[in-house]
Amino acid sequence: MNCKRCHHTDEAHMKNPESNSLIKVGKCQIPTCTCQQFLDPIQEIDEDLL
Repeated sequence: MNCKRCHHTDEAHMKNPESNSLIKVGKCQIPTCTCQQFLDPIQEIDEDLL
């Protein structure tokens, strides 16, 4: 799954060792990327459906 902000995969973002949730994934580890938080496109779709 790709981040909605930077379009890098969730594997490129720092994982929170205490959580397996995609929503709580930290900043992108790609050196040229300035994205600070993984934005899950599915979460936004779910909010639109409410």
